[in-house]
Amino acid sequence: MDKKIIALDLDGTLLNSDGIVTDVTKKHLKKLKEEGHIITIATGRILNRALVGTDGAEFANYIVCDAGAAVFKNEGKDKEWKEVYANPLTKDIVQSIASYYDKNKFITINICDRNKIHHYDKTIGIAEFLENISEIIHVSVSFINNEFVTEYFKIFKEKFPMLKVEIMQDSFGDVRWLEIAQKGVEKHKGIAEIAKLEGISNENIIAFGDGLNDVEMLKKCGIGVAMKNALPEVKEQANYITSRTNNENGVVEFLKEYLVEI
Repeated sequence: MDKKIIALDLDGTLLNSDGIVTDVTKKHLKKLKEEGHIITIATGRILNRALVGTDGAEFANYIVCDAGAAVFKNEGKDKEWKEVYANPLTKDIVQSIASYYDKNKFITINICDRNKIHHYDKTIGIAEFLENISEIIHVSVSFINNEFVTEYFKIFKEKFPMLKVEIMQDSFGDVRWLEIAQKGVEKHKGIAEIAKLEGISNENIIAFGDGLNDVEMLKKCGIGVAMKNALPEVKEQANYITSRTNNENGVVEFLKEYLVEI
């Protein structure tokens, strides 16, 4: 069997509703890693929160975080994760985004670096707020209701054509928000960077997801797998749909069958 990249979203996919990776899943992914497959987390979370959510992600070779804005490799030394790729935002751009903050519509602007999410709500000036943030990987914006998400999606797409602005929603909730990063940033791009490093063709990439920011990944990777619990928009773009949900070790059960059959 050819070596595969197995790319895994976290929330709603690899993580169950308690926000953990089960021991059954960890054990199976570790086995696949030992067999030579490249286990890759592909998440909208920042690096630190991806590591917390997976108890250190020792079963993984790489983490594509911030929905593709940065890629880190498991060096295996003192649990070190080395940056291999990043496409950060400039502070000038973030200041421009923050200028649209409206307390009657916005909840917060989340400014993300590798290890922390900084919540901006205009209680101080944005320039002062950004002083102690060295590098901004991506920004997300939460709103009082979904109507404002649609409104500001249109505004930001028009005002910031140099950026990627997308609406995000997980499979386990109705709340939507905006994710903002450099133009071209997406999970598949981060996975493609790993494929180059590992010498693996796109046809040998298997990607799993459930939410809106997984759609392009499932469309572009060789094999796109939507979780049983995925949003309808995600299932429409998938080659396969798991027979079990994220609460039933759906990823592992699919891999057990699929990797035996090919």
